[in-house]
Amino acid sequence: MEVSPPGVTKATGLAEVARVRGVQPADVIAFGDMPNDLEMLRWAGHGVAMGNAHPALLAVADEVTGSNADDGLALVLERWF
Repeated sequence: MEVSPPGVTKATGLAEVARVRGVQPADVIAFGDMPNDLEMLRWAGHGVAMGNAHPALLAVADEVTGSNADDGLALVLERWF
């Protein structure tokens, strides 16, 4: 179960941190696997769905990486950095 006040999501939290740091959405990469990550992937300049992600995320992601069990996040970060 995930509980948060109305209108507060991972996307709104990430947007606030980015605003404070002076980072534009186009410069943000976000990773997700569950429906509560959907808005965040849409907000970020580059949304990455894990290979085992919910179908809704697979449909909107800019990229799909390996699953959580296959170090999918590391695969992308190693390529970028």
